Amino acid sequence: MSVLGAAGEVNAGFRRRVGAGARTVPVVFDLATRAGLDSDAPNARGLVGRCGVPVDSIDDMRVLFGGLRLARIFPTLAADASAAPLLLLYQLVAEEHGTPARRLAGAVRNDVFRGVPDRGSGGLPLRSRLRLAMDVVAYGLAELPRWQSLSVCGHRLAGPGADPALEIARTVAGGIEYLRAATAAGLDAHAVAARFSICLTAGATARESRAKLRAARGVWARTTRERVAPGLPAPRMYVQHPRLDPPPAPHRPRLLASAVEDGALALLAHTDRQGGALTLLGLDRRAGRPAPRPAPRAHPAADALRARQSERLAKLRAWRVQTAVDEALRRLHSVAESDDNVLYPMKEALAARATVGEVCATLHTAWAPGLG
Repeated sequence: MSVLGAAGEVNAGFRRRVGAGARTVPVVFDLATRAGLDSDAPNARGLVGRCGVPVDSIDDMRVLFGGLRLARIFPTLAADASAAPLLLLYQLVAEEHGTPARRLAGAVRNDVFRGVPDRGSGGLPLRSRLRLAMDVVAYGLAELPRWQSLSVCGHRLAGPGADPALEIARTVAGGIEYLRAATAAGLDAHAVAARFSICLTAGATARESRAKLRAARGVWARTTRERVAPGLPAPRMYVQHPRLDPPPAPHRPRLLASAVEDGALALLAHTDRQGGALTLLGLDRRAGRPAPRPAPRAHPAADALRARQSERLAKLRAWRVQTAVDEALRRLHSVAESDDNVLYPMKEALAARATVGEVCATLHTAWAPGLG
């Protein structure tokens, strides 16, 4: 796994990109941050800086987006389990820049069906993860009207070797679960569907990719019409090329959108007979944490970056007003035990300089105290 630099080094790359005329800024956070772990946490060893940039607090987010005109860029935050705190940290930094929330546009990868490497928010039971995802969506609808706050990573749901019909079926199944959770939370399914983004694995050719997208749109339209509500808007759909290209097939049949659509619909119908979409997604409703992964191999650059981040965290904790942080985290815990939206007290805690790991641990204590 690659090791990236700290926020300042990544910011320099962002500024070069924007200076060259780009508006979209892809932000990939490291494995520790995405799992809701602070860089100095024991479980974060070997994860800091891996596959992304570490962000532990508002201090790191300030550095990451320093010198950028946030009203003119479109960041895409690959956040996973930490979507809520990372989205709020971005909003807090924008407010410090004088940019109101209504002018911010972007997207956050907020997919509870996507695996994470360790505990964090990803170790929560499925019901709690869905509740947190819906809180992010509800907050986005109320506070960030130009933000896409829900995603389905179909290219990860399918698993290696899955054919297009299975990938689309699993992706749409995930979307249906989100819409059902949104409806149960009292949210407007039409408004929520408009905040979706769906990513599929690219086909071997541009024609195959277009066929997959046509099939996915057809399956989405028919399935949501029959099982959720008529007239739901189509989500933003796009394809992503795999990191490793598959070996070319000597005689590859042409991918037909109609055949893929029929196959995906048949899989979804079979799923209903077997107990619902979660069966197709391969999720155990009783499971509270993902399957453990082997510890990453030691990497000198990752160890050095972890030491730097740990030093920053030590200074943060020494300089902040700890009583204010403790009180804000208590309010977050109290709201988490109620039916209210946790993002509002979470934002207060992060503004008081609570860390990503601390707010995620607070949710874990409230929602899954026996899984620590």
